[in-house]
Amino acid sequence: MAKVDRVHSSDTQVFVDNVRIPMVNSVSLSSSKNLVDLPTLGVSHIQERVLGKDQTSRLSLSVIVCTGASGIDPLYRPQQRNFGFLNTGKYQFKIKDLAGVTTISGASLTSYSVNGSVGSVVEGSTSYDGDGAIYTSVGALDITDQTSNSYETLDGVVFSPQDIEITTTTNGSEAINSNSMTIQDFTISVSLSREPVTRIGERTPRFRYPSLPAQGDLSFTAIKNQITGLDLSNIVCQSGVIKIDLKDNGGNSIMDFTTSGCCLESVDESTDLDDNNTVSFSYYFPIIL
Repeated sequence: MAKVDRVHSSDTQVFVDNVRIPMVNSVSLSSSKNLVDLPTLGVSHIQERVLGKDQTSRLSLSVIVCTGASGIDPLYRPQQRNFGFLNTGKYQFKIKDLAGVTTISGASLTSYSVNGSVGSVVEGSTSYDGDGAIYTSVGALDITDQTSNSYETLDGVVFSPQDIEITTTTNGSEAINSNSMTIQDFTISVSLSREPVTRIGERTPRFRYPSLPAQGDLSFTAIKNQITGLDLSNIVCQSGVIKIDLKDNGGNSIMDFTTSGCCLESVDESTDLDDNNTVSFSYYFPIIL
């Protein structure tokens, strides 16, 4: 293996289950040992420590979201197995660079978010809890790997929405007509806490079960032009389906996100001198099997 003076971001690639993830903005990995102290009678300091259970590495990824072959966010594609966000399936991530390969096995999703605004690229991020990372020089990248198309990759094309249309089917007094609004941005986020289940005699969890109930958050901001018929005083909260449609200059739909069971939580209005009045809507939605 040739000597490496430094590793640059242009020399790094990220793979999930041996499929390369394109357009990665950032990747971070944190590994810390779960240790158990063994105190000794008559000694004031700890002389020995051993590994405990649940040796966890935490991986975070940030990417530019591309359209994919069928208008599906490719960052979300690995989560579409079994029960989506609540699945207990495990993924293997590999971070390859010129110095070697870092492998994180048994990774389970703990968060997912996507956000976009008019005229800017759509960005997404995910985080995972996995088994302890393994570092090795075998499989390190070289220059030919940076220009080769011989590996499988998640497909897609970068785009920036020129129009964001939000359609709500929420019935009742909390319904809003967003078709007439000038939507500026949106955010969808899901956060999951997981309980590791470890068998006797093993250090790594056999499963990482999601803690229920699980929920997600959806929010968007619009320039105020009209907000009528909105009443937040009802005791029983209304819920429904919200669809976010990202379109190009010609009004063609490029990508869409649909969430069900959305319940309006807050409406915030802000005004700054010499600027447009904006209204922000925040929703809760349940993560179901």
